[in-house]
Amino acid sequence: MKNCYAKNKFRSLLVLMLCLSTFTVSAQTLESKTITGTVSEASTGKALVGARVQAYNNTRFVAMTDGEGRYTLEIPVYVNVLTVTLDGYALRHMALKGQTSGVDLVLYSENFVPVLSPLTNVQNAGSAERFDLSSAISIESEIQSQLGAEVRTVSRSGIPGAGSVMFVGGYNSLNVNAQPLIVLDDVILDQQYGRDLLHEGYYNNILSNLSVNDIESVTVLKSGTSLYGAKGANGVLIIKTKRNKSMVTRIDACASAGVEFIPRLPRMMNAAQYRAYASELLGTTDTKLTEFKFLKEDPDYYYYNQYHNETNWSDYVYREALTQNYSFGVQGGDEVAKYNLSIGYVDAQSTLNYNDFDRLNLRFNSDISISDKLSALFDCSFSNVTRNLRDDGVMPPEESNVFSPGFLSLIKSPFLSPYQYDTNKNLSNFLSDADDYLNEVLGSRASLANPLYIFENGEARNKNYFENSLINLAIRPAYSFNKNFSVKGHFSYTLVNTNENYYIPMTGVPKIIIPNVGTAENLRKSLYSSQISLFADLRMLWQKKRGANDTRLMAGGRYMNDDFSGNTQMGYDTGNDKTPNMNANLNFKKVDGAEDVWRSLSYYANLDYNYAEKYYLHAGLSIETSSRFGREVQGGIRMGGVSWGLFPSAAAAWVLSSEDWFRLRSVDYLKLNLAYDISGNDDIDYYAARTYFGSSVFMDRVTGLTIQNIGNTSIQWESTQKGGAGLEASLFQERVGIQLNAFLAKTDNLLTLKKLASVTGLDYNWSNEGSLTNRGFDLALNFKLVNRNKFNWGMGFSLGHYKNEITALPDDESFITKLYGAEILSEKGRPAGLFYGYQTKGVYASSEEAAADGLYILSKTGSKVYFGAGDVIFVNNRDDSKEINADDKVVIGDPNPDLYGNIFSNIHYGRFSLDLILNYSLGNDAYNYQRSQLESGSKFYNQSLALLNRWTNEDQKTTIPRISYLDEMGNSRFSDRWIEDASYLRLKTVRLSYSLPLNTTFLNGLTLWASGNNLWTLTRYLGSDPEFSSGNAVLCQGIDRGTLAFGPSVVLGIKLNL
Repeated sequence: MKNCYAKNKFRSLLVLMLCLSTFTVSAQTLESKTITGTVSEASTGKALVGARVQAYNNTRFVAMTDGEGRYTLEIPVYVNVLTVTLDGYALRHMALKGQTSGVDLVLYSENFVPVLSPLTNVQNAGSAERFDLSSAISIESEIQSQLGAEVRTVSRSGIPGAGSVMFVGGYNSLNVNAQPLIVLDDVILDQQYGRDLLHEGYYNNILSNLSVNDIESVTVLKSGTSLYGAKGANGVLIIKTKRNKSMVTRIDACASAGVEFIPRLPRMMNAAQYRAYASELLGTTDTKLTEFKFLKEDPDYYYYNQYHNETNWSDYVYREALTQNYSFGVQGGDEVAKYNLSIGYVDAQSTLNYNDFDRLNLRFNSDISISDKLSALFDCSFSNVTRNLRDDGVMPPEESNVFSPGFLSLIKSPFLSPYQYDTNKNLSNFLSDADDYLNEVLGSRASLANPLYIFENGEARNKNYFENSLINLAIRPAYSFNKNFSVKGHFSYTLVNTNENYYIPMTGVPKIIIPNVGTAENLRKSLYSSQISLFADLRMLWQKKRGANDTRLMAGGRYMNDDFSGNTQMGYDTGNDKTPNMNANLNFKKVDGAEDVWRSLSYYANLDYNYAEKYYLHAGLSIETSSRFGREVQGGIRMGGVSWGLFPSAAAAWVLSSEDWFRLRSVDYLKLNLAYDISGNDDIDYYAARTYFGSSVFMDRVTGLTIQNIGNTSIQWESTQKGGAGLEASLFQERVGIQLNAFLAKTDNLLTLKKLASVTGLDYNWSNEGSLTNRGFDLALNFKLVNRNKFNWGMGFSLGHYKNEITALPDDESFITKLYGAEILSEKGRPAGLFYGYQTKGVYASSEEAAADGLYILSKTGSKVYFGAGDVIFVNNRDDSKEINADDKVVIGDPNPDLYGNIFSNIHYGRFSLDLILNYSLGNDAYNYQRSQLESGSKFYNQSLALLNRWTNEDQKTTIPRISYLDEMGNSRFSDRWIEDASYLRLKTVRLSYSLPLNTTFLNGLTLWASGNNLWTLTRYLGSDPEFSSGNAVLCQGIDRGTLAFGPSVVLGIKLNL
């Protein structure tokens, strides 16, 4: 019934719009009016010569200003808005408001941020452009700077080109991809979000293949996404690369170089402090030994030098990093063909050693006019990204081995040296082996690797190396039958190849623990994947403009075919560090892979109508089927033996300022808009609809077949209904610009994991038995604060907010997702991603205080173990028991921000420009997983200085509990001790530029610029950086696993126009 009702409403809207499109007023087509006025410069009042004044969106009615800035323009009576353009000045719209004479306009410098879009946008969209002086390696940084409230952008880490996770209008999904669809030059580009790589803390960022200098604009669609059918529910980011628009040959060359400084790191214990900690922690083990080599203080002792150093391991692991970025572009052509050719190269070091980034990119875009009716666009591009990588961040708690050099530099004992001492007790150039100072007590279980060995013995293309290449070929033919009707095609081939090697050496590393199997000397992994994407789109376009009526109709079909193949191999014990080749002789060898093929077909139609550029209506409909859908889908329609999703959209806009009765002089432009659409999310597991078996390795020796999935033949796309309302306005001669949008979205058929009966042998399978809602708004304001002859100052800010709520789950049962020691709660009636754990209220200062509470835990044998002095006071949330257990867990944090956005300032004085960009996030909690390891007091890891305040004696008042090897009381368990407020305000970019007044035979312009990035951050967060993301999924947000943070950086650049 719901679908039938939606279809009937949509048919009625189409009929209404078609009727309106045939309506004309003959008197209006005959009658005209004459407009007279002047165009002048806003800052000086000087008359502007050669300004182009035309009827809004109608090039038939144009006039140019004369030597005194005057113009006379005859236009139809239904025209209510004029558009004025002039090189060096910002576009200006002017509502006539019934005036015909004295229509005087002022133009502002193009240095100001545009207040309005060039054309009225009936759908909810925002755009970013002007990237010429950007120091960003990947476009996400610019998206965060310019679309702060419209796209919530969170950097993954400070590794060059690591990119960001992005969310448009909150979360519209829970367990599958919730990030926006990426459309590059009208081609849907798969981001491979669900593809795992070998190195911890790193994710393949497909967008890092794009040079920021090649990008013309980025547009975010927040509504009207039904055109993209089952792929548009999370919003759409449309990226356009540069094309040549004139026949003038232009050459641009850009070069920049910079240095990034070491980021803020946790403050760790020195050698004496850690020696005391380790000695105290040994007392909590069951050892009966009384003497240890590292505790002997006799300078004549043979091992004294080995265990009496003052080493800051971070000095050997981190460095100041240099970055170089070069690009060269040529535009030219003639009446037959125009082209844009660009080449670029980036070499970016990381502040974490051996994590560098290199990219070579080539792009050729061409526009060819074959005849008066036939034209074609032919584009080709190639990019190659290479990296030398090492693990980054804190390993998951279930991982016994620590291979991350960054984390090792924090936890490794400071009384050890990276280099060996010779027999004469002199420091040599030979690296030290893995530490052994606790071998008498714990064997190699507490031994940690020398991170310098991981660097040096892991350096080679066949050891720790990553390469990703992207090739795209596209042709877009177009044929115009007449001025109203045309046909366009788009055919694209995209190849993405990824090759990764991983190696942990034999020397300098303790025995590698293989759970439930044994140990190994070293570890070798390799990965290779290839994805071929074929894209075909064929559409018909019809446009008719008659009098005040402007009607546009588009209909077409889109076919996509993706073929992903990949394999991974892993083995142990290569025999040496010289030739760590993957071969059949490796121990405990594992081979895995994927052969995923998916296809989708969609048909779509859009109808856009406007009357007098004042009233706008839009209606759209698409249907889509996919190989990922089950054969017994409940929703949608059945056609051709397969299930199709139905995705309608409708939008309307009213430009109030174009009404004759609208006479508010302070309001230059005011538009109201409404939108409603249904779009989908088809990020379904490729084989969720199928029951299949897969290979399993038993005891790492014998391979057999086990059931891997029980198919759900009714599995389908998630369906998101979104309604939105907004306004766009400019005030006081365009000195103030306002954009406000509010939205309400509801996702049905939410993809969730449903519990299966134990007899199946599996825990879960995929279902569509969930739903969630999402509501919020985004606001952007910009101001022209000062407008003088040589001095301009513009400023603005954006503000975004969303609130989501899970409204249904399978059988209304909540479920827990465990990540990095945290528990993430998904429960009906609550937001997504909540942290679920224990509450605390301090530390017991005395045994008497602990005994008075009488709280206890149960040991593995079932006996009661009571909390004592120095233990954490956990909140007992039950009255019927004194036992602290899982029933006491509550929600302890919410990673969703209350507000987020950016603040900008643009100052121009003469030929100098000073740009400032700040971004912020308020009200979001974070789980500081790294701090939970650096303050646990339960392992022989070096600890942060906070542990100097640990409880050590009766009646001591402190917030840090006693230390205890392996933490039998669970003082370091997941609790609100590790939840922090991660709100921040960051000065992201300060950029100063100067344009030299050059106009010679060979040089048309030269711009020098310098920028500082991440110079200052205001936050109470105790980690290295309050901005981070531990994964692409919704439930991974807000977890700080200690990956590389951003350090402050300074970049110098030059741009030449030849």
